[in-house]
Amino acid sequence: MTRPTPSAPIVEDDLHAYVDGLLDAERRKAVQDHLDRDPEAAAAVTRLIAQRQLLRSAFAPIVDEPVPERLQLRTLLAQRQAPPARQWRWAAAVLVALGAGSVGGWQVRDQWDPVNGAANGGANGIAALAGEARSSYLAYVSDAPEDLDRERLLRVVSDKLRRPVEIPDLSAAGYRFAGGRLVATVHGPAGMFFYDREDGTRMAVMLRPMAVEKEAPMMAQTAGPVGGYSWAMRGLGYSVVGTESPTTLHPVADEVRRQAREKASI
Repeated sequence: MTRPTPSAPIVEDDLHAYVDGLLDAERRKAVQDHLDRDPEAAAAVTRLIAQRQLLRSAFAPIVDEPVPERLQLRTLLAQRQAPPARQWRWAAAVLVALGAGSVGGWQVRDQWDPVNGAANGGANGIAALAGEARSSYLAYVSDAPEDLDRERLLRVVSDKLRRPVEIPDLSAAGYRFAGGRLVATVHGPAGMFFYDREDGTRMAVMLRPMAVEKEAPMMAQTAGPVGGYSWAMRGLGYSVVGTESPTTLHPVADEVRRQAREKASI
């Protein structure tokens, strides 16, 4: 099969390959740009990521176990050559197993919310990042920022996140850096940087390492009065949160991502 060029139209196979991490850097960037322009395609990728994570979580307890004897190829071939009566018993057993699997699958499905990232086992993807950013924003938005010393703040956050981080410069978007702090999430420490506008409006940018969904397109996330945009790049999750409208926060999130991409390419 001919390998698509970066300029070739984005098709469904590209979206699946994007989710599975099978694209080269050029094609991945082309797909990412497509997702940024096409909300429907971005939503489809979100569903695929949720399904992929659900399957990985569901089968995690048995993924390293050996294949049972009854499901090995030689056993299945032998059963196909068995007398008719034995074949009927085997078919009935398969139907029972499929029925049990179907019930189990739907039980897992009922425990999973691909919009909010909720699962009894605990999701740790983009939806979880967005929820943690909203919660942290509500917890600290009315407090004075913990540390106004940029250099010390960066050292502390970089040390805890075990990677160098930068404070985005959002002055061109009308926001002044007001300070930041380390925040605790269920998936480890995160850095939260606060910004103020002249009218007193405050928004924040939160960063934390991602255990899954290490690359994910930008997604809008809203709950009550707080919303924003979240995405992941090179294993680091970003979330821009505030009480302003999505049309106001979207260009801010785009600027944060642009600066992050520039830093990554150096």
